[in-house]
Amino acid sequence: FCPPRRNLRFRAALSTLDAAVYDLMAARQEAGDPGEDMLGMLMKARDEETGQPMSERQVRDEVITLLIAGHETVASAITWTFHLLAANPGARQRLENEVHSVLGGRLPTTADLPNLPYTGWVFSEALRLYPPAWLITRKALAGTLIILSPYVLQRAPAYWPEPERFLPERFEPSAEKARPRYAYIPFGGGPRLCIGSNFAQIEAQLILALVAQRFRLDPDPRAAVVPDPLVTIRPRGGLHMTLSRSQPEPTPAEAAV
Repeated sequence: FCPPRRNLRFRAALSTLDAAVYDLMAARQEAGDPGEDMLGMLMKARDEETGQPMSERQVRDEVITLLIAGHETVASAITWTFHLLAANPGARQRLENEVHSVLGGRLPTTADLPNLPYTGWVFSEALRLYPPAWLITRKALAGTLIILSPYVLQRAPAYWPEPERFLPERFEPSAEKARPRYAYIPFGGGPRLCIGSNFAQIEAQLILALVAQRFRLDPDPRAAVVPDPLVTIRPRGGLHMTLSRSQPEPTPAEAAV
């Protein structure tokens, strides 16, 4: 029996990931210091009842989950964000102006995020229109499988006027308070809310600020953008765009010179 070629590629890729994770763990153990990052926290974690650490396999499984879940979903969401910004130049200009005004050319840090509210609204609105996890499943106590679609719910006219429009202002604090709690569930909700939701928001906001600070992405008119609902929702065939330098809108004083 000869496994299909794609299975062989999958096994090779999995072996590469495993080797990378186990090599990192071995280096930390040899150094005698697991570190203070996520891997270090996992290696230092102890069972509350037995006091035992996780096995190497358990740590590996947690790291792989973080790598795969954290990469695929955020990459998809940021891809759609750039697509939406390119289609809405007014929103893109406002984002660029905010980033240039707050950062002034330096790299963004987490300390800057409270001063970049519009950048956060942009990502939230992209998640509304194109939530990576476009289907969520839950099993009721009776055993019935329940399927929810954030993609459908977050375009419901009852909660979202002009639901197909890209309007980051929907996420101003006053507007958010006016909506039902579960009208917006890109990360799920309740006790099973995605554990990486805060990390994703922070990561995406920093990436958007960093890119908008330097570059502007415009669509390739020759390439159609078609949503492809796979494990995550992504543009079929990728998103083809052209890259140029971003330009902040001149201030009134600059425009007068």
